[in-house]
Amino acid sequence: MKKQDKYRINKILNMIPKDVETVLDIGSRGEIFKRKYQTTTLDAFEDADVKQDLNKNQKIPFEDNSFDIVILNQILEHLTYVEEIIKEAKRVSKKYLFVGLPNELVLSNRLRFLFGKTTGIGDGYYPYGHKHFFRINTIEEFISTQFGNYERKDCVFIGNFAILISEKIKDFLAKNFPKLFSGQINYLIKVYKKGK
Repeated sequence: MKKQDKYRINKILNMIPKDVETVLDIGSRGEIFKRKYQTTTLDAFEDADVKQDLNKNQKIPFEDNSFDIVILNQILEHLTYVEEIIKEAKRVSKKYLFVGLPNELVLSNRLRFLFGKTTGIGDGYYPYGHKHFFRINTIEEFISTQFGNYERKDCVFIGNFAILISEKIKDFLAKNFPKLFSGQINYLIKVYKKGK
């Protein structure tokens, strides 16, 4: 595992509350969570526990309150419409949602654009590529509009020279200069059910 991947994964795992046992990981293969939690995956790819293309059907095939946390990490930007999947994620979660969104204008992407390179968000037609282009300001606006308040927020450093920088410096740069150095913003959102 690359050092940068380990850093990013640790940042995600550190946001998961201690009372979580069951996870629904939407749009990912669940590798991050399977070692520590009872994890179910939902994705368009073959190796998911539930194979489902969320651009065609966003109804989650589980009962209400089936999971302690529903993970929406790096998936919402791939969906044409997100309102239904957010509603469904809230429905099947007992306690929390975890939302991770990319800052497409992180410095490393700006430099790639400047030199005519692709940024990793896709080049040309790719049906599962990014449908939405998020920046720090639009991420905050999106979270506020779609989810309301959040419990925790974490800025994750992304950059071409990440392996040369200590985690303390990465965290400092991502937190204090998120427009340039935070390539991913993570949110922990408490799910409030009617009558509770």
